[in-house]
Amino acid sequence: MRYSDRNIYGKVNKMEENRKQSFITEEHGKNLPTVRIKKVTLDNFKSVRHGEITLCCGREFVPCGTESDILGIYGQNGSGKTSFIEALSILRGLMAGKSIPGAYADCVAVGKEFAKLEFVFDLQYENGVIREAVYSFCMSNKALTKEEIAEKYKGAPDDFYIPDEDSKVVIFDEKFSLLWEDASKRQILIDTSSKDNVFIPATKRKEIAGSGKKVLVALAVNKQMAYNTSRSFIFLSDTLKLFEENNNQSVFFKVLVELRCYARHYLYVVDTKSSGFIRLNFALPIFTTGGQMMFSTNKPEMIPTEVLNELRTEFNNISSVLGQLVPGLAIGFRELSQTLDKDGDSATVIMLTAYRDGNELPLRDESDGVRKIISVLSLIIAAFNQKSVTVAIDEFDAGIFEYLLGEILQALEESGRGQFIFTSHNLRPLEVINKKFLYFTTTNPDNRYIRLKNISATNNLRDTYFREIILCEQEEEIYNKTKRFKIVAALKKAGGER
Repeated sequence: MRYSDRNIYGKVNKMEENRKQSFITEEHGKNLPTVRIKKVTLDNFKSVRHGEITLCCGREFVPCGTESDILGIYGQNGSGKTSFIEALSILRGLMAGKSIPGAYADCVAVGKEFAKLEFVFDLQYENGVIREAVYSFCMSNKALTKEEIAEKYKGAPDDFYIPDEDSKVVIFDEKFSLLWEDASKRQILIDTSSKDNVFIPATKRKEIAGSGKKVLVALAVNKQMAYNTSRSFIFLSDTLKLFEENNNQSVFFKVLVELRCYARHYLYVVDTKSSGFIRLNFALPIFTTGGQMMFSTNKPEMIPTEVLNELRTEFNNISSVLGQLVPGLAIGFRELSQTLDKDGDSATVIMLTAYRDGNELPLRDESDGVRKIISVLSLIIAAFNQKSVTVAIDEFDAGIFEYLLGEILQALEESGRGQFIFTSHNLRPLEVINKKFLYFTTTNPDNRYIRLKNISATNNLRDTYFREIILCEQEEEIYNKTKRFKIVAALKKAGGER
């Protein structure tokens, strides 16, 4: 089993380690806000020249903890659904203080020098205070030198393919603004687009980071470090340390670390790469609120013995819901043997199993759909129960029976507390969830996302969507028309028929 991102089963003091990494003091931790994404704007990002999505919590005030906030995105292939999820994945990495992988370098639209992304957040506190934060940045791709490529793939196996050309993501022109209880309007606190200053406005820089040549030099070093390592200057640990040393009680610093905490512990993004592992039966990623666990499906796994009980509890929680979604099914693991890990500590060799009506089988023998549900069920449980959690899943419907898909989404809408974002091709959700939660992609790259207009409460949105594909009654065309006779002709030609 390999743990990626946050490893809740490490051998360190977890609370202390989390505190150090998130800059959250014990007192601050007692009044953390509920954070929700209100609006996302993408420019020159993959197939999206311009696109805006305002989530329901951005259109109407929703007191924290009163109801869930759902966003479903529909549209034909290649129209910007996955782009939206990938934008959230990049956001999560930057706010968590992590480097953005070079795989995202191709997210900049072809022929454009850079992409710009902007995210608006709603922060609601238990004491009634409400704040609005906006974080934006630009990203471009930069070709790596041969020396940098060699360093990147240093230690790779002899048979590993090393590309002749490679690139990395460069993050620049970050901006952070805030509307808080003592301000009459939203104010820019950090703007890194200046060529002459580390960031502006100068008055805010002195207030947030302090003054003096030593501070300016440290900030400049951090800015260059963030640029070189594909990270955010604003959310870089070293930058936040400078802010903390200057005034760890300021509203500005608290909001920054609250967003960092949100990204590290409450924002979860599941992309199609994970689904690919499942479909190929190569691995089973299980996403939990403590981190992602990656299990091999074809061979036993060795895990620290000390975490067996935690793992068993996690699987029991999954099984309690799984049995209601797929009657008679539960998951667990069989302990095969005891051994020692590379550090000489006690470890247990296990095999993941599925239980159906009293029969135990290897989990790899279950269908793609069942394994997909299992992999994300912990996150669905978290989004259902925890008001602070945001879960975004690309191709949520992949391999899942459509009636069951509708049941899950209805449960989240009616009784959930968190924020749930998904893309789908399956149209069943259009019949069961409120139209206010739905966006549709268009054929216009300059206005990529829209909500359907003039839809009455009695309209079947699924039927309306099909009618719109045919008749194009909206202001923007939502389907790039295909013609069946041309498809037939192309199939015949490809097969050699003349």
